[in-house]
Amino acid sequence: MKRQLPLWRAWAMMLALFVGTDAVAATASPNVTAASTSEPKLNGTGDAWVPFTNALGFPNSSKSIKVFYLSDDLAVYPLNGAAATVQLRAKTGGPMINCTFNAGVPVLSGTNGGTCTFRIINTAGQVDTLEIFHLGMLAGDIRVTATGITASGGGNTVDAYDSDTVIPGSKPTPALGPPLSRLPARLVLVFDKSGSMAWSSKLNGDPVCGALYSPNPDCQRWKVLRRATEQMISVAKAYQLPTDKLGVVFFDNDATNTGGIAAMSTVNLDAVLSEIDKPAHQPGGGTSIGDGIANLNSDLVGGDNANFNNTMLLFTDGAQNTSKFLVWDGLDLRVNTNNSPIGGDLVRPAGKQLSLCPFRLRLDDPSDPDSSSLLQNIANYSGCGALNIETTLDNPPAGAIQYFLQVLADTLIGDKLELLHTDKGEQAAPSGAIAPPPLDMSFKTSKKDLAFTILLGWDQAFQADGRPNIKLSKDGVDFDPLHNPHFTISGGAGHVALTLRAPFCDAHGKCVSSDGDWKMRVARTLPRGLGHWNLFVIGDNASIVSRYNVGQTKSGIGEPLQLKATLTEGGKPLVGLPAGTVRAFVSGPALSLGNILSDGKAKAGEAPQGDALSASGLKLQAMLADPAQRDKILKALELGAEKGIELKETSPGVYTGEYPATLAEGVYQVTYRIDSTSSDNGAFTRVFTTDHYVQVAPDPAATAKTIKHEPARTCPSTHAGGCIKLTLTPVDGKGNRVGPGKSTSFQLVQPFEGGIVGDVTDNLDGSYSLVIGYNKKGMAPPVLRIDGQTLTLPDAVGTGGKGGGGKLTGDGDKPIWQQWWVWLIALLVLLVLILLMRRK
Repeated sequence: MKRQLPLWRAWAMMLALFVGTDAVAATASPNVTAASTSEPKLNGTGDAWVPFTNALGFPNSSKSIKVFYLSDDLAVYPLNGAAATVQLRAKTGGPMINCTFNAGVPVLSGTNGGTCTFRIINTAGQVDTLEIFHLGMLAGDIRVTATGITASGGGNTVDAYDSDTVIPGSKPTPALGPPLSRLPARLVLVFDKSGSMAWSSKLNGDPVCGALYSPNPDCQRWKVLRRATEQMISVAKAYQLPTDKLGVVFFDNDATNTGGIAAMSTVNLDAVLSEIDKPAHQPGGGTSIGDGIANLNSDLVGGDNANFNNTMLLFTDGAQNTSKFLVWDGLDLRVNTNNSPIGGDLVRPAGKQLSLCPFRLRLDDPSDPDSSSLLQNIANYSGCGALNIETTLDNPPAGAIQYFLQVLADTLIGDKLELLHTDKGEQAAPSGAIAPPPLDMSFKTSKKDLAFTILLGWDQAFQADGRPNIKLSKDGVDFDPLHNPHFTISGGAGHVALTLRAPFCDAHGKCVSSDGDWKMRVARTLPRGLGHWNLFVIGDNASIVSRYNVGQTKSGIGEPLQLKATLTEGGKPLVGLPAGTVRAFVSGPALSLGNILSDGKAKAGEAPQGDALSASGLKLQAMLADPAQRDKILKALELGAEKGIELKETSPGVYTGEYPATLAEGVYQVTYRIDSTSSDNGAFTRVFTTDHYVQVAPDPAATAKTIKHEPARTCPSTHAGGCIKLTLTPVDGKGNRVGPGKSTSFQLVQPFEGGIVGDVTDNLDGSYSLVIGYNKKGMAPPVLRIDGQTLTLPDAVGTGGKGGGGKLTGDGDKPIWQQWWVWLIALLVLLVLILLMRRK
């Protein structure tokens, strides 16, 4: 074995040795060749440990040696280590140390340094674990042995374990990790922990989750987001490199991070979940997206920015209601204190590489600008190229997980890692003791796929405890991935991630070619009823690179979605793909949300505790609670049937199409599916999903007809040109209304010598009232920006208008009671009255 440099000081060390056994075997035979996700890791040739780092040398209960037994029968007949002999060689050339059986977790003291204890942990239906604690230095030529472990129940035995028999040894060596052929990643996860994250992940009144503000605890957004994050982390472990970095930020009224930017190690990835679970990070307070974005932003756009793939992944569910704010000024993203598109710090300074990827729950206040136009601008501008706006979060949260994986693919492995297959479904469990039939699935890998990862997730009804049985087969060879040393395994209570690197071989050394179809069978072992599952297959392929875009040449309802997939192979355009093999599937709402909300008769209820909700959001909740209006509002929130569109090659490697049926305001989901062949890869598949918000683009002429005006009751002295109150209903040419819910997006386009006085009032029927103040007389009419769209008001709207056609007030200089002609008419009326009195 290669000698490694010892730690100068180490209090304790975690070494996770994942050990596979045959399913339902009477004898458990451990091995160590699946240890590529452990600490310390095996090197690339599998004959030595990689060097340790000081980051691992801290005393806490998670730093231990773990030998995992995955044999199915041990779930029923658990291991017993009371009479076992466990020994550990802690450093190069040192003697073997006897470890004593102790069910507790040791704490380092002045007298127990260098001692070793072990215990057995039994997890019903999942794994049995031998856990070893050594309080001292671990380095170099480590050796672990264990004999005398028994399994309860007759006929079950456990083989002796000796790490030296496998490192080096004759068993298959672990596959290489991802090559150092990309820029290292810096990934910052930004979590919204405002009070509304304790609300339901489903729409108000869902039969399973219940009320929006006090749901079934399992349905809380915070818990569902945690489950999605756990699955994302399981995949990240298989592809992270030693040079990758990770940061975690939590925000409500303000923001905190968990210690800056640190190594994206297995330990730190697991720590994300521990941080989510801390009492200090439970939902509560308002929503300051700007603080969350700004907290570690300087670390990503610093002087070494060009040396990393820099990504910030934002998870939020609420409209901004607390400074600082994230704003879009028409050209750039900024963070400022006044929630206006004027001024503030650039999120991505010129020349900096940073992708800001927004994931947004929009079910409680879906019409607010933050959950629609702002997020669309973020995705379009900030390098992410994708957007996810969820109406609901399912359990397991398939849509959220897919978005996370797409962001991870672009961050962790550059152009190499992409989705090959996605699927989800539900299955009822028969009554009685009859097991439900197995589920059969399939996916495809291509000639140049270096690895693939299967991510299978489920809810407790699908698999109450432990893992379902999973079998793979290809070209007549059967694979048992949970008990195959070639697979890297990671997972939790509701999911498992299985990564296989080329060559694709079973536990006995039988290998199959990379290209072709895989069959996958999943059998539930502890079902509880109607269960839900989702499946993702991610492939690592250095050859085929794909990019996807969705946009509108002109914003607005009725304007088509422009769809584009750009494909290259070996750095050259992938040309000539057969007709029908590059497709997009589009679905959207049936009715415009703004129109439905405007016409709704429900009265906005009381604001909830813990986070702010706009008046339009409260009205939406009242409509959802009304059986007479619920179905109609759902047609504006939920996606309709998919329509498939063939993309055709319009330039080398660029496949485009058009979706013309944007008949309603709302979020449209676009899923690209490619099932084709190429010269180098043979048959290959790709999947990518993103959202696009189709908004109402107000028409100036149509909106001008809705304008009503009156003198403002009050006008600050700073506005020497006077003030006027306007009430208007922003509409497009077909009468579609902007909002309710868009009042916070009203801005005056600069330069304009004046401003909006006070807040814009949302009348909840599609109309808004606002007061405009003029700093001087004789000014040109103002230009409003509403939800990112500009609207020029007619001439002479307001007291400072220059006059001319389309006057809506007197001479445009004074309130009507100050106009000279008003006083003249009043004087004439008075004179007439006097004359009439005299005649009597």
